[in-house]
Amino acid sequence: MNPASFLLTAFLDDRERWPLWLPILLMLGLALYFALPMEPPRVLLAFSPLLFALFILQRHRPYAPLVLASFLALSLGFNAAQIETGLAQAPMLKTSYAPVALFGTLERAEPLADGARLTLAHIWTHELPKDQRPLRLRIKTKIPFKDVPPAGSRLHLWGPLWPPNDAAMPDGYDFRRQAFFKQLGGTGISYVEPLVVKNKDPVSGRPLSLGSFFDPMRRRLILETTALLPDPQQAMTAALLSGSQTGIGRPVMDAMRASGLSHLLSISGVHVSMMALLVYLPLRFLLALIPWITLRFPIKKIAAFGAIVATTAYTLLVGADPPTVRSALMTGIVFFAVMTDRKAMSLRLVALAAAAIMLVAPSATMGASFQMSFAAVLAMVAAYEKKLDETIREGLSLDLPRWVTKAGHALKDIILTSLIATAATTPFTIFHFQTFNFYGVAANMIGIPLTTLWIMPCLLLIYITLPLGLAAPFIKAAGWGVALLIKLAETVAAWPYATIPMPAMPTLAFGLLIGGGLWLCLWRRSWRYLGLLPILAGCCYPLFTTTPSVFIADDAPVWAVQLEDGTMAVFGKRKENFVTAQWRQRLRQPDVRYFTPRALPENLPELSCDETMCLYEKEEKTIAFVLPPDKKAAEPVAPFCPVADVIVSYDDLTGCTASLVIDKASLKEKGAHSLTFDDGRMIVDTVRQKQGQRPWSVP
Repeated sequence: MNPASFLLTAFLDDRERWPLWLPILLMLGLALYFALPMEPPRVLLAFSPLLFALFILQRHRPYAPLVLASFLALSLGFNAAQIETGLAQAPMLKTSYAPVALFGTLERAEPLADGARLTLAHIWTHELPKDQRPLRLRIKTKIPFKDVPPAGSRLHLWGPLWPPNDAAMPDGYDFRRQAFFKQLGGTGISYVEPLVVKNKDPVSGRPLSLGSFFDPMRRRLILETTALLPDPQQAMTAALLSGSQTGIGRPVMDAMRASGLSHLLSISGVHVSMMALLVYLPLRFLLALIPWITLRFPIKKIAAFGAIVATTAYTLLVGADPPTVRSALMTGIVFFAVMTDRKAMSLRLVALAAAAIMLVAPSATMGASFQMSFAAVLAMVAAYEKKLDETIREGLSLDLPRWVTKAGHALKDIILTSLIATAATTPFTIFHFQTFNFYGVAANMIGIPLTTLWIMPCLLLIYITLPLGLAAPFIKAAGWGVALLIKLAETVAAWPYATIPMPAMPTLAFGLLIGGGLWLCLWRRSWRYLGLLPILAGCCYPLFTTTPSVFIADDAPVWAVQLEDGTMAVFGKRKENFVTAQWRQRLRQPDVRYFTPRALPENLPELSCDETMCLYEKEEKTIAFVLPPDKKAAEPVAPFCPVADVIVSYDDLTGCTASLVIDKASLKEKGAHSLTFDDGRMIVDTVRQKQGQRPWSVP
């Protein structure tokens, strides 16, 4: 058989599935926009109207509508991201500032393990002219969360400010881009207790964001939980109630991630759907108890409307992050279908919700949270649509007592759901976090029912009874469930090989895995199994992937090298911070040695140091790290150029003859560096090289 004829015939036979690919084309348009090395010209905004006009004019031709609709979806995704970038333009701090006096209106307060994190709007300070003041700043303070003034208060603080951090390494997590789309112009620390000021300056009368109106309710939930529960249950229960995870301690977060249960902390599908059902089912039951209402009104549709209202309020209360919005949107469409007597669950529903978020908040779709959430839902709906559960049920049908059969089917559903969700989200976990949770399915078999049947009903009862002052028993009950969840996470995380580190996944391999998975889920006929070929090809990426051996920070004398025994030696830090954690993750979680030149172990043949520099040898290449001069020295030491293939210095060097010189000017211009050695070749990557010159990147 001619392969081309077979593919064309299969494509035409699956005509009803074509609309499902429109959000995929939208996503490709978004990805193309964010992959560009520079901002595209605004004239490209005319592409979408032009293609739409051509689509209308050519709609009666045989294949023109299909081709034009595909290009229209691509351009809509591209232009939506372009428009969002233009709307998000706001001043960002260009440099660090020594402690300054700062005024701002408190928009949101979040608890930390050692204080609180404040989001301030309507910024005013003498140090910045009006056109350079950020719209928002994020400030950490040491005062307890319970002592933070209420939202809307005009605060006076004093402390240093910094621009949003750049990526710690090429292809690393880009907080600066995330801050740009949140219009967060900088971060800082307050050395003094925030002082509430009563006098108002001209900017303080501007409205705050919608989420700030729910801050008093969030704060009361956190304070009530903190007062009634011990640590660490209090922090996790407060996170589930308010949507803020900042108060959860690092050991608990590490255990949740290692066990594959961290998705339960992000308010998404499990939480939103359960909240909707916990409103829909009791409301419908209560209405059914009143004959006068039951005989005159459609109580099923009334209960569905009540679930939509409850879901919307819950979404706004917990912060309206992209996974929460996605879940609320899909849940709302499901109940709207109930109200209009339409089919509630289908892949078209998933496609509609995805397209809506891509067009409204394009930047959110580039994050791991959105991608993993939609991947899990898409895979489960596709399996449900193809009646995979019924196929397994028929294959396992035995002549057993009814209660045993029901229990077996329930267990089967839990296992099947966990397997499908884990398989769908694993490529994203590896791509974004370089880890694989080996026991994630086993942990979720217990964690999801525990959250669904115990914790979530308690949370709903807390919301209902808190205004009446009767929430204490339900807070304690939720704390018991959370304690079991933490114990489960710690137990699973302690098992051998709970977290398997993986090499960083190249974009090509990631595209093959995602493309194959989409092909397998979205088509209906047997040709969908062709999607297994790119999946298998993408799984082979570890055989062709090399890992960087040297990392160089851009803003401080901090660097790291990989030693022959697999450990990572870090200079310039005494303990792990965000930057070194990112490096360790890229190197697949090795042991770390924080050293100074005088305390360097002697049994390291590839790394040696003296008072002026450290030499690192890798694959016949020598890298010289010029050490910063001693601050106690009476006279400054003039910069010098050692003899090496690569020279790294945090001072300006001129006249050096090395093949590669990375000095202060180079780091300022190109950002953090990484060096990768592959079969005698040395590959140099920089943050700015990967980012390009975009509105959110450092000028």
